[in-house]
Amino acid sequence: MTTETNTSAVTRQSVTFDPVDIFQQMVMARTINETLKARKTQGRFPFYIGAGGHEAIAGGVAALRPDDWLALYYRDLAGWLQRSHDPFGPLRAAYSRTTDPMTAGRNMPEHFSSHHFNIMPTFSEVSGLAPFAAGAAFNFKRNGTGQLVMFCTGDGGVATNDFNVLYRAATIHQLPVIMVVENNGWAITTPTEGHQWGGDLTEWARAGGANAVEMDGTDAVAVHAAVVDLAEYARTRGPVLLHLRMGLLDAHSSSTDIYAYRDRAEVSQTKATRDPIANTGHRLMEMGLLKDGDIQRLLDAAKERLSEIEDQVVTEPTPSGERLYDHLYSWPPEPTVEPTGATKPMHMLQAINEALIEIAQRDPGFFVYGQDVGSARGGVFGATQLLVNQFPQAAINSPLNEQIIFGVAAGASMADGKARCGEIQFVDYHQSMAQSLRLAARLLYQSHGDWKCPVLIRTKAGSGGGGPISDSGAGGGGFGHSHSGEYWFTSTPGLITLCPSTPYDAKGLLIEASRTQSPVVFLERGRLYRSEPPKDAAGNLIAPLADLWNVPEGYYTIPMHQARRIRIGTGVVTAAIVTWGTMMLESAIAAANVAAQHGATFDIVDLRTLFPFDEAAISTAVSAANRVVVVTEEGDHTSFGRHLHSWIVQHHFEELDMPAAFISAKGVPSAPYYGAEEEVFYPTAKDIEAVLTRFATA
Repeated sequence: MTTETNTSAVTRQSVTFDPVDIFQQMVMARTINETLKARKTQGRFPFYIGAGGHEAIAGGVAALRPDDWLALYYRDLAGWLQRSHDPFGPLRAAYSRTTDPMTAGRNMPEHFSSHHFNIMPTFSEVSGLAPFAAGAAFNFKRNGTGQLVMFCTGDGGVATNDFNVLYRAATIHQLPVIMVVENNGWAITTPTEGHQWGGDLTEWARAGGANAVEMDGTDAVAVHAAVVDLAEYARTRGPVLLHLRMGLLDAHSSSTDIYAYRDRAEVSQTKATRDPIANTGHRLMEMGLLKDGDIQRLLDAAKERLSEIEDQVVTEPTPSGERLYDHLYSWPPEPTVEPTGATKPMHMLQAINEALIEIAQRDPGFFVYGQDVGSARGGVFGATQLLVNQFPQAAINSPLNEQIIFGVAAGASMADGKARCGEIQFVDYHQSMAQSLRLAARLLYQSHGDWKCPVLIRTKAGSGGGGPISDSGAGGGGFGHSHSGEYWFTSTPGLITLCPSTPYDAKGLLIEASRTQSPVVFLERGRLYRSEPPKDAAGNLIAPLADLWNVPEGYYTIPMHQARRIRIGTGVVTAAIVTWGTMMLESAIAAANVAAQHGATFDIVDLRTLFPFDEAAISTAVSAANRVVVVTEEGDHTSFGRHLHSWIVQHHFEELDMPAAFISAKGVPSAPYYGAEEEVFYPTAKDIEAVLTRFATA
C-alpha cells in the first residue's frame, strides 16, 4: 500500500552540524584536486576533470541523512568526501586501482559511485542520472520511507532532456527531490548566460510546480543552512530546485586550456571572489571556529595526509585483462520453478496478464508504470487488465513520455533491487529513452557489480493482426506501430532482450525476467497477442507446438539464455531454422508443409532470448543438419538477424553443405499501412517453404 509521510517529526532525523569537519573535507578535496591535476600533467594517468570552485557542495551533503541518496556531479569531489570520509577513493579511481570503491578502476576519475554510501553511479553523459534519480525518489515516496534524492548537475546539465525528465516527473508526482544546479558560468567552453536556458531559472522551476531558491554557492555554511530547510520541504511537500552561483577555478578538464576560451582577468576575478575555501574559511573565522593560520595548517595537514595515501595507493593492484567480461550480466540466482498447476488454453495476452499477477502476489512493491496501464481497460492492449482489477495500486498511469516511464521504473528498481516494470505502448516510441536504456545496461559493468538495475521493459513490437501473417494477412499498423525492434536492443551489451513466440513461454519468461538483476526488454509481438496454435496447409494443428497454448496456472519460470528446439517431421534432420516471435509460427507452418510433401525433417531453434543468444543450441542444430536458414521479421538492413546469420557462417562455414540462407522483411523504413504493400513487406510461410524445399530436394 502506498503511504505518504507528511509530518516533519517522523521524517526529520538528527544530523550533526560540524562546520569545521565540512571545511576539512573541502580542504582535502582541494588538495586532492591540485595533486591529481599535477599527476595528470606528469603523465601518471591520462585524464582528470577539475573540481576547484565546487567544494561548498559539502555543506549541502552534510545537511542530509545518511539514508538519503546522492546523484553527484563530476565536480562534486567534496560531496564524495563529506558523505564517505574516504580520501583514498578518488586517488584509487584516478590511478585505476582495483581497490577503487567507485568502479574498481573501470571508469574515469570523478565518477562517484557507492551503493554502501547511497551514492548513485555518475555518468559522463551530463545529467544522465536524472531519470534514475526520479525513479528512486518515486520509490521512496511510494513506500513512505521519508528518504529523498539530491541530484546535482552543472548549468549545462539543465539543458538536457534527462534533466527535464527529472523535473517533469518530480513535479507531476511531487517527489522528494532536491535538484541542485551548480552554475559556475561555463558549460564546457561556452558561457552559461543565453545558451542553457532563457529567463530566470528559479522562476521557470516555480512555474512548473517546484519550490526554487537561488543563492551564493561558495559559502558552505550558508549552503548547509539552506539545504536543511529545503530537505524538510522535499520530504514533506515535494520537489525543490536549488540554484547555486559558483565559480569554476579550473579548466573544463585536463584536455582543455583554460585561457583558450576564458579571459585572464575573468579567471583572476573568479579566483579572487568565488573561491569556496577562502569564502567558507572567512565565514568560519567570523563564527570564531577558526583562527588566523588555521586554514594554512589544515592545508598543510591535508597535503601530508594525502602524500601518505598516495604512497599506499600506487602500490595497489591494477585491473587485468582477464576480468574484461566480469559483471556483464546478472542472471537469476534461484533455480527454475517448474509448473505444478493445471493447464488451460490461453492466448499470449492472457498469459502476460497472469504473469504480472504472479509477480505482484510475491512482491508487494511491484508495479507497472506506463501510459494508460492503470485504466479499466488495462492499457491499449489490455495487458494489465488483471493487475488493475486485483492490484490496482500496482498499475500506475504515466505521463506521455517514454524516458520518464523508463527512468521511474529503472530508478525504482535500483532503490530496492527488485524488478519494476515500465510499459512502452509501441516499441517504435522507445527512442526518447534510448540513452537511459543504454546507461542502465552498463550500470552493473561500470560499477563492477556494485550497482544493479533490474528494470523490466515490456513493449508491443511488430505488426498488428491476430495471428501468423499467413493466416491473417495485413495488420494495418503502419509507421510508428509496426517495427520489430530487435536491433535497437540486441546491440547493447548488458541488456537482455526476450521475445517469446508462445503463451507458455511468454508467461514463464516474464516471471523469470522479474527475478534477474540485469535490465530486460520484453518484446511482445502484436500478432501473437491473440493468436491460436498454427495449422498446416491441410488445416491440422502442428502437434509439436499445439501444447504451448496450454498454459499452467500459478507460478513457474523458464530459464533465459536458453533456446527451445522444436522437431517437425521424423528421421534424419534436413535443415535447421533459427527464428523467434511471429516468424517461429511462420517457420513451423512452412516446415510442416514441406515435411508432408517431401518427407523432410526440420529443427526449429526458437531463440526466446535474443541476446545474449543461446550459441550452444544454434551450434548443435546447425552441426546436426549442415543446412540452416535464419528467419526474421526485421527489415533487410543492418539487423539482429543478419548478425545471427554472420555468426553461423563464421563458426560453421566448413560444416555447411549449402549456403546459409536468410529470410527477412524488405529493406524499407517500416511496414506500410495499406494491406497490399504490407503483405509484400513481410516474409510468410510461402517464402520459407521455398527455401526449405530447396534444402529438402537438393
